[in-house]
Amino acid sequence: MINLTFFLDSRERLQQSDEVELQMFNTILEEDFAKDYLFVMDKQLVINTFYLEDSIAPFLENESVLSVLNKDGSKMLPIIIRDNQIIKTNGLLNTKEVEEIFDMGIAIQYSDDDR
Repeated sequence: MINLTFFLDSRERLQQSDEVELQMFNTILEEDFAKDYLFVMDKQLVINTFYLEDSIAPFLENESVLSVLNKDGSKMLPIIIRDNQIIKTNGLLNTKEVEEIFDMGIAIQYSDDDR
């Protein structure tokens, strides 16, 4: 099982993320991704997202997250936890990190307009 939890500031700030990282984030949140991953890799995905703009409670209930926020403030968001360990702060997962977590390769195709 892969258990990922994303602690995020706001949906508006999330939209300011790197385009590729944001697309990967949105993809792994999709129900079809979890179903396909279970079918292909035989591993269950549990993915949770918490937005500070919705409720501060999950941020206060997680000691690791609270510690980071008390020390460095909300500028460290997003905070990403895998299996109760902080694996990244201040950004979404990049391509390499997603490849490592999900044990799969990712190919990104850019159009000529994106270069």
